[in-house]
Formats: sequence, C-alpha cells, structure tokens
Amino acid sequence: MASSRATSGLALLLLVLSLSHLGYHKRASTLSSSRGSQSDRLNRKSLTRVQESHKGPRRKIGLGGILGKRRPQTAVRSEEFRTPHSGYHWNGIPSGRFFEGWYFRVTIPEIHQSFAFIYSVEDPGTSLPTAGVGVQVMGPSDGYAVQYSKKTHAFWGNRMDLALGATFQTLPLARNKEIPSDMLSSEEFSERVHYGFQTNSTWNQGHIRAVGVTPPGSIDESVSECRWEIETRPSKGWGENFEKQKSTAGWLSALPIFEPHWQVLMADGRSDGWVEWGGKRYEFRDAPTYAEKNWGAGFPSKWWWIQCNAFTKYGDTTKDLLDISLTSVGALRKLPGVSNEEAVGMVAIHYNGRFFPLTPGNSKVSWSVTPWGTWNATAVVMNEESSENLPKLRAEVTSISKSPGTPLRAPTDGQGLAVVCRDTFEGEVRLKVWEDDELLVDAISKDGGLEIGGGPWEDVWSAEGTYSPAVKALLELDLDWEDVFKGPLEQLRPPGL
Repeated sequence: MASSRATSGLALLLLVLSLSHLGYHKRASTLSSSRGSQSDRLNRKSLTRVQESHKGPRRKIGLGGILGKRRPQTAVRSEEFRTPHSGYHWNGIPSGRFFEGWYFRVTIPEIHQSFAFIYSVEDPGTSLPTAGVGVQVMGPSDGYAVQYSKKTHAFWGNRMDLALGATFQTLPLARNKEIPSDMLSSEEFSERVHYGFQTNSTWNQGHIRAVGVTPPGSIDESVSECRWEIETRPSKGWGENFEKQKSTAGWLSALPIFEPHWQVLMADGRSDGWVEWGGKRYEFRDAPTYAEKNWGAGFPSKWWWIQCNAFTKYGDTTKDLLDISLTSVGALRKLPGVSNEEAVGMVAIHYNGRFFPLTPGNSKVSWSVTPWGTWNATAVVMNEESSENLPKLRAEVTSISKSPGTPLRAPTDGQGLAVVCRDTFEGEVRLKVWEDDELLVDAISKDGGLEIGGGPWEDVWSAEGTYSPAVKALLELDLDWEDVFKGPLEQLRPPGL
C-alpha cells in the first residue's frame, strides 16, 4: 500500500512536469476504434512480381483485384498492437526546437529488396531555417529518393493515434483543392493530391517527385519519382502478444528527460501492395513490415542500429520465415542537467509470442561496431539462483554488409535535417539466443537493416550500455500513463501519448 501511494504521488508530480513541458489539449475529434486484421501465418510465402510500369493515364484505383475495395477513411486503431506514443507529439506552440520522424519498412525476402518510407516534420508553425517537412524513400539496392518542402502547414498529424500526412502539391484539376488534414480514401487521395503522402497503422500511400525545394545536404538520387499503396496487418507492437504494449524507452519517455525520444510502433506486421520505383513496379503480398518513430530536438550525437524481421532458421533450406523480429541499437544519450552523455544499448527480440527487451536495466549489453561493415551486439541476463553463475538468457547478434549503403538525412539539433547517417538493407544478420544454457534461437537473414549515424566514426566503437542509478531506479517503478490519464484527467493527456 505504501509503495502504491508513493507511486501515485510521484505520478501526480511527474504529471505536472509533463504538462508544463508538453502543454495539453482536448481531443479534437472522435476517432475510429476499429481493429486491424490479424496477421496471416508468418511462414506463408509472399507472391511477388516486378514488372515495367504501365504507360498511359494515371491509375486512380487502389490495389484493385489484389485487395478488393477496403479503404481507410480515418485514423485507425489496431488496439491489440497500439503502443504508447503512437500520436503526434507537437503541442501546437511554436517554441523551441522540435522534430518528429516516422520510419516504415517493407521487406520483400524473395528478391532480397526493401523499401523504407521516412517521414519528418521540423519546427512546425515557424519560419526558422530548420522548418520543413520531407519524405525520404530508401529503395532497392540501397537506392534513394526524396521530396521536401518548407511549408510545414501542409503537414498534419493525429495527436492520439498513428496517422499523419502531408501535401506538397494538389492536382491542378482537382475539384477540392483544400489541403487534407485527415486520412482520405485511396481514391480521393489520388484525385486530390499530386505529390504527398498519408499513412496510419494499416495504410500507407504516397507519390513523390524530386521537384521544388532541395533539402539540406547532398545525396545522389536513384530515381526521380516514387509512388506506393500498401495495406498492413500489424501483428506485433512492443510487448508480449495479447498484453498491453509498452514504451520502448520506458515510462520516462513521456517526460523531457531522454533526448531524443524513441518508440517502436510495430515490431512486425505483414503488408500487401505495390511500389512504383522509377520505371519498375514491385508488387508484394505478406511482406514483413516494421515501423518506429523519434521525436525531440535532434538525433543522438552517435548511434548504430540493427533491424530485421525476415529471418529463416540457420541451415534450413525451406526458407520459411520464422516468427522473429529483432531491433538492436546503441547510442550516446543526453540527460538533463548532466554534461556527459551516457551510452545506452538494447537487444530486443520478439519470438513466438514472447518478448525479450534486453537493456542495461536488466542485462549486460555490449557492442562492437566498425565505421562500416560489421555490427555485433551481445546481451546477457544472469541467473542469480545459479550456483554455477550461468546466464539465464544470452543473445548474440552478428551482422555484416558488403554494400556501401546510402547516406540518409536525419534531424539534428543544430542543423535541422542533415546528412548524418548511412544505411543498408543488404545486411546479413545472424541471431542466436540461449535460455538456461540451451539454444533457443539460431536464425539468419540476408535482409537486415543496418545503420550508423553521428560520429566520429574513426575507429571501432566498443562499449557497454549503462543507466545512471537515478534512471535505473525510476524505470523500476513501471508507471502506466494510461492509468494516470483516466477519468477526469483524460482532458489533460499530453499530445502523442
């Protein structure tokens, strides 16, 4: 009882701090609470086709015969898999540096190619040099395309749920030339929006072209135009199956403590759809899908990242996909009132309905990452009851890539959107997990997403993740903000949470 009262008192104190930093708002509209459809069997092989784009009039239908007529009309909640921080965090007050970015990846294992759709908005509602909204698309063979605008008013984001979009240019002959501020049907989007995008947890649609304002930095573009329509069935958020999903960085991520903030929105899902990339059209079914986001002032000063959810059993020739999703990261993180940055790391694994979030709070996490080419990480959970000092759980991630990758832009605190990272989809990733000294997982993939960012990257970065004693103690409280903002406090719920 005493512990419960202490936690409740701390929650109210932190609520005041949260509201003073983030502002608060009333829910502007009633959102649909319909659920996303369940995922098909994970080892079902997708049907993939690459063909030359058809010439002629622009298509105004969606996926047609592939997916029928089901179309999103508004923000959609996949309640089973909805994570905290699904909404847009900007409080509507142009004060201080702010960005929010979203990353959606679709993997096509049959041809070992992927697409990533990276959306970002910076300093909305201001005339600052860093203000802007952009779409970066990373495509086959680590290709790259981008469209960017300084007009942040053309961006919209739902503050309660995962739904966002932007219009760079409306169609000249469109009957309704108003800039959309919510999800449209795919047909209406195609009839009104010439260049732009819209996305939520189950639908991702857009059309970009390298026209208009050039974003900061210089990256060679592989194609001048990209168009896509993708329907997604989420199957994993961030947590155990059939349980409430978690904040990736813990409950403290709702407060102005960590910089930047990070949330995995969908550790795994399956998508049907198509992408027109330059002169080719890629069609896919049951393609592994992943989504995450960041928000704050800027990306870390230095980081690395591994992501893969297209694994097969090591040594197996059937190539059936396993029920595994891996997200691993290491970074230098800022803390308020502290001059030094702390190195934090994570190896997180979703496996057959189970969830292993291995962080410095419960594990010994270490890594060795070269300036480019190899990414290795290990996480060990010791068994305190073992007389032989054997680990209760051990995870090893070994990753290599011979591809040079492609530079990408990311939000930075000082420069705004800048070329500060390098990514590849051509990573070979092997994951091994032992539980109670018995091999539980031995999986491999040629479709790993690998990244390094910030710097300097002059030598191998070998480190062990740590939490400060204060952060570790606070995270052990495991506060649930959903419970805090119930009843009369619902109207005080900060945006994004």
